[in-house]
Amino acid sequence: MDKRPKISGFTIVRNASILEYPFRESVLSVLPLCDEFIINCGDSDDDTAEIVNRLAKEFPNQIKPIFTKWSRENQSGGFQLKKQSDLALQQAQGDWCFYIQADEVVHELDHENILNAIKIASERPDIDGILFDYLHFYGNFAYQIKGRNWYRREVRAFKNHRGIEAFRDAQGFRRNGERLAVIPSGARVFHYGYVRTSESLKKKAEQMAQWWGEKTSSSPESFLLKKHVGLSTFTHSHPKWMTEKVAKNSKYCDPMKGKRCWDKNEIKNAITLLWESIVPYRIGEFKNYKLV
Repeated sequence: MDKRPKISGFTIVRNASILEYPFRESVLSVLPLCDEFIINCGDSDDDTAEIVNRLAKEFPNQIKPIFTKWSRENQSGGFQLKKQSDLALQQAQGDWCFYIQADEVVHELDHENILNAIKIASERPDIDGILFDYLHFYGNFAYQIKGRNWYRREVRAFKNHRGIEAFRDAQGFRRNGERLAVIPSGARVFHYGYVRTSESLKKKAEQMAQWWGEKTSSSPESFLLKKHVGLSTFTHSHPKWMTEKVAKNSKYCDPMKGKRCWDKNEIKNAITLLWESIVPYRIGEFKNYKLV
């Protein structure tokens, strides 16, 4: 296939400033790959709409904002996150769709791998999309974390016009309820959702609970980051779009100063990490995809 497929990027965002999402950086990190980029901006209590409008003015030929009101009629299972992601997806006109969440950023060094994987997958009718490796950062930009409750891979780019929709809370996607057939891209997604202060973690928990039909804890300790097994220092480069935020790293939490918490989940994580150091396979791993 000589001609590069048209790629439609899309995302959802609400209360980006309140939640301290690296939203602008997230969009800019995938924009060079996209022919168009749809932003579904929810009714916010901060300046999120202004941020979206500024991006649209800056990139008028690519960014296409839509403005929606998030309903509280169904708050279970992250339904609104799925609904709003699907609304953005429905606007996509390209051959491929590239989804990015407001706390996810793609490294510029991986752009070539992404385009190469899309080119290969485009020539194979049996393939729905491409798979990304995840780097989860915890506390601050110097630490990443691994474990059973931190997903290792997820689909972020897939073919359009195949009946593919967001699954559950839009962590991943399915086709008619079935897992997507994918090939690896060799590219990474940098997930910064837990690079926070304790106050910011509390705000995020309170904001997200309303879309899950849950109540947040009143205990201040529940918003303190723990010193988990699976923490390790990150010695490589962050995406260039994150340079300014990384420079302010000292304002965030130091997870190594947190408390140890040897509960059931932590023991499972320790066993999982020990197992994976010997056998590169995670027993019972949840996957939204079928790796081909």
